[in-house]
Amino acid sequence: MAVNLNNVATKVMKFMQGSGLALKMFDDSNGKSVSDPTKARYFYVETPNMMVHIDDSAKELQFHVGEHVDIDKTEVSSMMKNLRQIAHSNMLDFDVRSFGKRIKPKNYAYKIEQNKEQTMSDVFNEGMSPLEGSSRTSRQTLENVRLIVKHRNAVNEESRGARSRNISSIFVENSEGERFKYPFKHLNGARAMARHVASGGIPSDMVGEAIVGLSSNLAKLKEFMGVVSKQKLVNESNRSVVLNVKRNMESIKESIKRIQGANGYTAFVESMALNEEKVIEEASEDTINSYVQKFTKSSFEESLKDILPLVHRVNEEEMENNRANQIERVKEIILAKDKKTGEKKNKIYFPKDPNAEYNYDEIKKQYAEPRNAEEARMKKINMIAMSFDDIGDRVDVDTTDDKKRKNKGHDRAAELSMFLHDVAGEIRKNPAGLNKEKLTLASHLLKMSKATAESVEEVANDRIDEMVEQAFSKFDPERVLKES
Repeated sequence: MAVNLNNVATKVMKFMQGSGLALKMFDDSNGKSVSDPTKARYFYVETPNMMVHIDDSAKELQFHVGEHVDIDKTEVSSMMKNLRQIAHSNMLDFDVRSFGKRIKPKNYAYKIEQNKEQTMSDVFNEGMSPLEGSSRTSRQTLENVRLIVKHRNAVNEESRGARSRNISSIFVENSEGERFKYPFKHLNGARAMARHVASGGIPSDMVGEAIVGLSSNLAKLKEFMGVVSKQKLVNESNRSVVLNVKRNMESIKESIKRIQGANGYTAFVESMALNEEKVIEEASEDTINSYVQKFTKSSFEESLKDILPLVHRVNEEEMENNRANQIERVKEIILAKDKKTGEKKNKIYFPKDPNAEYNYDEIKKQYAEPRNAEEARMKKINMIAMSFDDIGDRVDVDTTDDKKRKNKGHDRAAELSMFLHDVAGEIRKNPAGLNKEKLTLASHLLKMSKATAESVEEVANDRIDEMVEQAFSKFDPERVLKES
């Protein structure tokens, strides 16, 4: 189902105005100023100097900041985080770019009027020229460094973005005429390397190797996702891993884009200098075998085995990193409606699997009768936690967005599954400290899991904040502790 950009534009306007920013809005047909947010696609702020662009063709929400705007400052970083959330909750990609000159609306209006091949970010890529050249070779310059892109097929000048496709090899050439072949057909990675060389670096130094490492990881994860999608390997046991791989790929893309800008490059170098290098423990054979089992259908795709250590590391990092905004994402999955029809986007259900790895009903029966108050307390807590582990294993999502974009249902089921298992883990560790809003969402999902087929739709349409006492009265860890 198509993304409702009018709704996205309204959300962007409300968020930016709510942040106390003086805002000017422009359309994307001729760059004229508009007052109706549903007609706006560019949102300009003079101080701090920034432009938000909703790009329909790229299905992307772009956040551009001008010179002297530090994206690491709290207010800008917070704005970036919230805009990213708006983008992802509306199935849009998110792009951040820092420019070495002051952004002005007329620059964007000029881009709209000319409708040239390069994207908006290319126009303002801090001194980097547009891609141009012959039918088989494209060139792009940044100060005294040149990118040379060789194409497999002749470039069709009438096709927008043709010079960024059908790439056979990319070279970075310094001011002395020395060429370095970028080891991956990754144009943005090569542009990041050009920024590094223009700043006095060389491809073989620590920063250069780190940039190549980002391209390498992205290539491996793309290969992994290609096999998983082609072989249709996504299932209930591995969907959270697949979701975390997708997230990490987006994070890598965003990092590489930021490095292309002068401010982003400086921040990247400083981050490498200030942060101690993480000691990466090699994944054990048992860990790798557990991933093999997750991605085995009738047989295991052996080409994945060398990539699995990276997949494991990515999965562990993303599990930790993406707990931020988890509540908002889960709430969005539960409440999301189609703006035209008013119908729920996501159907959430909890099918029973007779072949499931864990039978929680049987596990609960194995608990001995408590001999004292402390054992009774621990038994109740474990029973509650297992209730959430149970529905976390079983949760599934059908979504209307899968008509055009596949596996969104799997991604959202994985999000809910991780959330429910997190709740179960927190109940075991510190039930009295559980976030009230988490309990509200968990209670809602628990109630949905216990509803009959006839009443599921009614439950799904209830207001979440009105359900807490009713739905969670028997499963409130704080009450359990007080009673015990």
